[in-house]
Amino acid sequence: MLFFCRGVMLMRNQALEEKLQQALDEGHNVWVVGDVHGFYQTMVELCHRLALKENDWVVFLGDLIDRGPNSFGVVHHVMSASRMATVKGNHEDMMVQQFTMEKLEQPDIDVMLWMRNGGDTTVESYIRAHQTTEGELDQMALEACAQQHTTWMSELPTHIVLDRWRLVHAGYRPGVDLEHQSDDDLLWIRNDFHSSGTPVDASRTVVFGHTITAGLPGRTVEDWGKPWESEVALDDERPCAIGLDTCLYHGPEQKRLLTALNLRTGQSVQQARVEAQS
Repeated sequence: MLFFCRGVMLMRNQALEEKLQQALDEGHNVWVVGDVHGFYQTMVELCHRLALKENDWVVFLGDLIDRGPNSFGVVHHVMSASRMATVKGNHEDMMVQQFTMEKLEQPDIDVMLWMRNGGDTTVESYIRAHQTTEGELDQMALEACAQQHTTWMSELPTHIVLDRWRLVHAGYRPGVDLEHQSDDDLLWIRNDFHSSGTPVDASRTVVFGHTITAGLPGRTVEDWGKPWESEVALDDERPCAIGLDTCLYHGPEQKRLLTALNLRTGQSVQQARVEAQS
């Protein structure tokens, strides 16, 4: 299902939404996971700890890539799994726009911006994954893989709407009809969404990533690594928004955690970063 407004395309995957809602209705677990940012081993360990059963789902909130050492592994894993899905994040959007051999060979300012935001580690991981046994780069295989993965990313939903939940990378623009939001806001918005004094959806909790939870309203450095819940409540007393980006990529002075939330039970599970990269 596609929604159009202001010259942009807001994408929802109706078939995926129906599968996720059916899983919840039948008593299966749907886990929502914050920003992975290329930390493949940590993601795998977290999923192991979730003790997933046959009909359980894992949904990522975007930003699978950049900053960590194995973005290729993360993307390949999520693409290959039958009951894993993700919304598009701003980092996937950058990769879709910038990851071509032509642009990498003659980088412009947009490519350089992606590189400075962690795209360099993503490109390195794709190059490593396409080296021959002799250590040579298989250029044709790399180009084919990049095309396949960026096409997949370009077709990702920008948000997922269930009976009691909205899953989105960054958030929504308060005061704008939910069917007329812009992709730019769904992928990039920060304070205007976080600080809204009224729910953007009166009947659904918005679960989002993108902004480190320690920087959200009411938080201090002592709260680093904890999921965030808005103080604004829905009529059923659930928080109107929950933030799950507990941050994997900063230095060792703070906790480095990947967080999953069970939409069926409300349980949270966290995994400390496995990778030693500083």
